[in-house]
Amino acid sequence: GLIAERLDAALADNAVKGILLDIDSPGGEAGGVFDLADKIFAARKVKPIWAVANDEAFSAAYAIAAAAGKIYLSRTGGVGSIGVIAVHLDQSAAEADAGLKYTAIYAGEHKNDLSPHEPLSDPARAQLQAEVDRVYALFTESVARMRGLNLAAVKATEAALYFGEQSLAVGLADRIGTMGDALSDLTKKIARPSTTTIRRMERKENPMTENTQPVLDMDSGLESLPDLAALKADLKEEARTEAMAYVAEV
Repeated sequence: GLIAERLDAALADNAVKGILLDIDSPGGEAGGVFDLADKIFAARKVKPIWAVANDEAFSAAYAIAAAAGKIYLSRTGGVGSIGVIAVHLDQSAAEADAGLKYTAIYAGEHKNDLSPHEPLSDPARAQLQAEVDRVYALFTESVARMRGLNLAAVKATEAALYFGEQSLAVGLADRIGTMGDALSDLTKKIARPSTTTIRRMERKENPMTENTQPVLDMDSGLESLPDLAALKADLKEEARTEAMAYVAEV
């Protein structure tokens, strides 16, 4: 869909260093939402992806928000509604009052199971309930995996709506903040190099000298090998110095 296309474009654009999802939706149909969520979740390995419930991220919209690395929530915003619903409308009585009678001609025993022109049969109800349960399992497992929550805790929300600090308490959001707050924080995160990046840069700037590189010379035998005891001592001292520097930074 359009969201997936825009995500791909942002991932492919080298000028884009991070992605912020602006979400304001009460939810919608389940079709395709978990595939999109998986795509966003996987894309976090490429670039940081955050989301803002601005103001609503409920149901299917929360399935998308949960895939982001961090979720911000406006003071009046809400998240949750981790549940699935299907509604069957039996309008046969109203049609009868209007003098209308529908006759379905079909092949396949279950083809007419969910017809709105007659009451819902027990087999059709069981079929619909099974599908609701299946999608519910996909939803709750997806949220638990992407948010790092216990599956039982996600199910314990019972599809409730959460607002403000309550959203943070149950683990469905990470911070109360505006779209501007999220954008500012994400920009700072992108601009700040990680400790790992710094260490890698230091190693590239300080390569091993010729005296510490084992060189096998077929003519001179072992005489061209370095002093291994001295090499171990140098490496040990270097590791200790680097570890102390890391502790100081932390």
